[in-house]
Amino acid sequence: MAIRIPTLKDCALLFSITILLLFTGTVVLKLPITILLIGAAVIAGIKTWRLGHSWSEIETGIVKGIAGTLPAVMILLMVGTLSGSWIASGTIPALIYYGLELISPQWYLIATFMICSIVGVSIGSSWTTAATVGIALVGIGVALGINPALCAGSVISGAYFGDKLSPLSDTTNLAPGVAGTDLFLHIRTMLITTIPAWIITMGIFIFFGYGVIRDGSFDPVQVEGLQKAIGSSFSITPFVLIPLLVVIILAAMKFPAVVILIAGWIAGILCALSLQGAGIIDTLQASYSGFSIQSGNEVLDKLLNRGGILSFMETILIILCATGLSGIWESGGFIRSLHDNLLQRIKSEKGLVITTVITAMLSNVLMAEQYLSIVVTGRIYRDAFENKRLAPRMLSRSLEDGGTVTSPLVPWNSCGAFMSAALGVPTLAYLPYAFFNLVMPVVAITFTLMGLFIIRDETFSKIQADAFAGDFPRE
Repeated sequence: MAIRIPTLKDCALLFSITILLLFTGTVVLKLPITILLIGAAVIAGIKTWRLGHSWSEIETGIVKGIAGTLPAVMILLMVGTLSGSWIASGTIPALIYYGLELISPQWYLIATFMICSIVGVSIGSSWTTAATVGIALVGIGVALGINPALCAGSVISGAYFGDKLSPLSDTTNLAPGVAGTDLFLHIRTMLITTIPAWIITMGIFIFFGYGVIRDGSFDPVQVEGLQKAIGSSFSITPFVLIPLLVVIILAAMKFPAVVILIAGWIAGILCALSLQGAGIIDTLQASYSGFSIQSGNEVLDKLLNRGGILSFMETILIILCATGLSGIWESGGFIRSLHDNLLQRIKSEKGLVITTVITAMLSNVLMAEQYLSIVVTGRIYRDAFENKRLAPRMLSRSLEDGGTVTSPLVPWNSCGAFMSAALGVPTLAYLPYAFFNLVMPVVAITFTLMGLFIIRDETFSKIQADAFAGDFPRE
């Protein structure tokens, strides 16, 4: 049977059914995302087979989709070991302890947003930011009586601001590489939309901070009790912050993410052995299955009984199922057909920029992987940007404005699954409070509609773009 290219109607129907299935299953029926993703893969597989593709081709697409996520899975495993060892070492408990002394409820949200913004820029990783200081800051917020979803939203907002602008970030390097522009030119161009979004987010968190005071949820007795419980369970000294310092220094030296996480994990183990008097077996067990404590303080036990590789296994399953599904869509030609049909309907510069931002956002939903949303979207639209004589940095900025920041807002996206597991808050619960991630694409689209900051007539480095794209060959 001859292979048929899916029509726009085919694509719209399949994607609509998939999104409806995933949304209804997770929000209404409360079913596990992995089961829903497998169901969606079955539907996509049947549709792809009916288009004339063999099972071998479909299977190859699944394997190829999953293979691209293996670096992310490796990072997840190391983040799990690091989080467990950092609790055992006293690093995260110390951050909570000191944070409760320094941060008042009124300024908690804005302080959390700013701290995560600074750490994110410093180390260039939203995942590492959330899994280290983010866990501690959520713990501080819970102790202050603040909604955990709001705490997680402030952590994620700051972490993704830092990830978006840091020259150490993988996505910040990936986007200009795909578009064919200079890294620091790309960062300067992103400031045009990112700084206004950051300022708006600051204002929103200040407003919510006053709301925290008004609702009367702050209980100083509970905070004092939590600090006493931490002090009696751990040796709290500045030396337990050495693992965090190791991570920041190695990130500044541009070591690979996995190397940084391994070093942070080892530093955590050494601190646990030397400063907390923990045994090597117990510390390694915490790295694998999570830290366990019975302090007598319910809040502290809830905050610290977590971490370890096993805590991220469900996240890994979600990533594997989601990227396997996206592999079926790519092998069946659905992604390519959708983008080709969109390109035919774009007539203006404004329309192209806005479509790129929206496509990157939708790609996070459909392909469930942040890197794919940037690479695939950039690869398909870059010729259109060149034809309309729009600067490559307009393309790279649009990829990040729509792709980088919205990835943690999708429960089955690798970033959404990771943030939920790391911070202990469901993706759909923190989504309304991840204000920077929500505001960022709105600012980008609004500026474009107003005709502001549309950069044209810059020499397009096609040689650089083609060379980079060689690592991500077209289908």
